[in-house]
Amino acid sequence: MQDSRRIFWPAIAGALLALTGLLAQFYVTFSSRQLPPLETVVRFFSYFTILTNTLVAGYFLVRSLAPGSRWGRWAARAEVGTALTVYILVVGVVYQAVLRGLVPLAGWGILVDNILHGLVPLYMLGFWLLLIAGQPVRWRTLPCWLLYPAAYLAYTLLRGPSAGFYPYPFVDVAALGYRPVLRNCLLVLVVMLAISVLLAAFSNWRHRRSLA
Repeated sequence: MQDSRRIFWPAIAGALLALTGLLAQFYVTFSSRQLPPLETVVRFFSYFTILTNTLVAGYFLVRSLAPGSRWGRWAARAEVGTALTVYILVVGVVYQAVLRGLVPLAGWGILVDNILHGLVPLYMLGFWLLLIAGQPVRWRTLPCWLLYPAAYLAYTLLRGPSAGFYPYPFVDVAALGYRPVLRNCLLVLVVMLAISVLLAAFSNWRHRRSLA
């Protein structure tokens, strides 16, 4: 109970931040759409950024509003919070390193861009450092953390040819071909695994230090 009270307000703040970014981005996307509504929604949720920020919002909502539920107990596991921190950090790192500036932004688009790619990753990292890191992380779970990004990449490559749409230029098979795209996907997964190892090692180190 004491842990739930300590988590409540930071989790509420994180949920509000992520939801604000998501809802504002949906408004910007839908108000300027040139495609049918259904396809606009499908493409909106075809971005790893949107999906991962949605997971972050759901995580914070469950931890704040339903900590004693089955989902709340699952979300409270160190592996879940650490894996989600890895995912949202990759969103920020890939955007800053590869994607920033490729799409011109103005007005609300700039604010939303900074929330989803900057503020949410930084907030999740701070939440992890203060409230999760120091709990033991089981090493055997790390390969499972790659299932979500691997499934996302597989979906993107399978749907891309029929939809004529690739959400990110580094997975655009029509422009690059399969070999470079597969190499890019492998690089993303390697970066994600490296960050996973780093965060897990840090959390386990803090756990051992607290026991000592």
